[in-house]
Amino acid sequence: MKQIVSLILIGMLLSPVALIAQTGVAQTEATPAVDTSYFAGTALVPYADAVRSNSQSYNQGVMAAEDQHSAFGWGVGGFFAGGLFSWLGTGVAVLIANGSRPTPRYIPEDVEAMNYRNGYGDEARRKNLRSTAIPGVIMSTIWTVLVINAAAQ
Repeated sequence: MKQIVSLILIGMLLSPVALIAQTGVAQTEATPAVDTSYFAGTALVPYADAVRSNSQSYNQGVMAAEDQHSAFGWGVGGFFAGGLFSWLGTGVAVLIANGSRPTPRYIPEDVEAMNYRNGYGDEARRKNLRSTAIPGVIMSTIWTVLVINAAAQ
């Protein structure tokens, strides 16, 4: 086993030497400049095709949804659903918000489109759920307290 590992390591060390000997590139020549316009996060490795990886595209979609997606309408809907129909209205509004699948208006060219869309949709749906549930629960709680007080008198 040690012999196989040592042969693999020797092969890995000698393969660049063989490549230089084949191409005739001298070691004294200057290396060409690297286009540094696209970097993989903080690493100093440029993108081969200027497209971000799947996880980076997903995270960029999440950040775009945090900045761009407005869930104000969902909050108003949750407020009125809880205010008019109490817990039943809040539950229905939350179910509808959970089924929503928002999409971005614009997809940058340097991302994987599907992963960007998934990240954007997941974060936007979370914002919709929070915006619907919080005012809905508050209004339903107010209704519950009012009904309990009215029944107690």
